[in-house]
Amino acid sequence: MSYYNRELKFAIDVVRKASIITEWFRKKGIESFSFKKSDQSPVTLADFASQIYLISQLREYFQDDQIIAEEENIEFIDLKAENLIKQCFEELNLNELEILKENIGYHGRSSERQWTIDPIDGTIGYQKGLSYAIGVGFMIESNPKICAIGVPNYNEEALAIFSAEKDQGAQVSYNKNVFKPIKVNHNEDIHKIRLCHSLHYDQPWVLNFAQDIGIENFIQIDSMAKFCMVADGTADLYIKPLDPEHSFTWDFMPGDLLVREAGGSVTDLNGEGLKFKERKCLWTKPGIIASNSKLQKKIIELIKRKDLS
Repeated sequence: MSYYNRELKFAIDVVRKASIITEWFRKKGIESFSFKKSDQSPVTLADFASQIYLISQLREYFQDDQIIAEEENIEFIDLKAENLIKQCFEELNLNELEILKENIGYHGRSSERQWTIDPIDGTIGYQKGLSYAIGVGFMIESNPKICAIGVPNYNEEALAIFSAEKDQGAQVSYNKNVFKPIKVNHNEDIHKIRLCHSLHYDQPWVLNFAQDIGIENFIQIDSMAKFCMVADGTADLYIKPLDPEHSFTWDFMPGDLLVREAGGSVTDLNGEGLKFKERKCLWTKPGIIASNSKLQKKIIELIKRKDLS
């Protein structure tokens, strides 16, 4: 029985439309729309346009809920930027939206009902015309309940929308087609593993470890699309080093729920499940492993033996 059908339908719809917004900017050429945040990480006008849209929809349909979103740098939204966002919305027939700077950093009131927003996950990949994703999650008291992840040109095929609801399974739709259930695969043979890992935010130990235990097949991409690849069986394993200063709920909550609802497992390097508290992703040892449960146990044991983390 679905308890959050309204929230799930909403998340799927807004992720799909936000993907259209980000693709509009990419087709226009994003080089002149890029900025650097205080931590030197990149952000684009498409990030802001996507977040403005997502927050505006949440404020309209779930006005009493709390919002936990990535972008807050309103100083980048000058008149030129605002006009470009307005042009985007007009061309996409989203004319009812108001371009309000306060939508960037709007969090709503404190509530047990919490939404997470990642308007573009994998901004460097987005800038280079590679893989990226848009993620929306819904939690009750920081416990994940639903998620929707949009991945344009997933596997070079189509816009894929992945979604999941707690205890209801995971599914995917391509180009507005009917949603179909997805499951992790059950490969336990390390020599046949397909490992996906980060293209721009990785550490040497990940590949060194993988090659040392005999993994030969690698998929290197940006964004939470890696969780999607584990969830639908495209990949067998995802290993992600974590940075204590940059472990945020919006980056990991949607993928964590998706993989678990697809029958997989997501843990830190100690084998402990991820926890979320407001904007922070919490773990006991810095790194994430996503896979099927049996392979997960093998990989964690090997990592502990080698003390690579």
